[in-house]
Amino acid sequence: MTGAITRLEVGATSDEGDRRRFRGAVRTKLAPDVIARQSRVALLAFQRFPDRETALAFLNSVDEALGGRPIDIASMSEAGAERIAAALRDQDRTPMSPATKIG
Repeated sequence: MTGAITRLEVGATSDEGDRRRFRGAVRTKLAPDVIARQSRVALLAFQRFPDRETALAFLNSVDEALGGRPIDIASMSEAGAERIAAALRDQDRTPMSPATKIG
């Protein structure tokens, strides 16, 4: 029977090419320290802004004053993450109106 579905024995695997086809593209995993910095900055943004959309806009929009996308800057180094955290803390000192442009 050509094209029939068959069972594999326990422990047997299909061809590596078949597995890739169903799993999609190979993804690059982020280093644990990068994930930690991104998570820390994202949490601060979610705490700082009134809603999820505004926080995501801040993290993902290019901010000329910061020199790029905050989430990318935080990913690059501990110093970058601290710079974004400081920017978020500084914003805490000034009340934001709904019309305030993020990024």
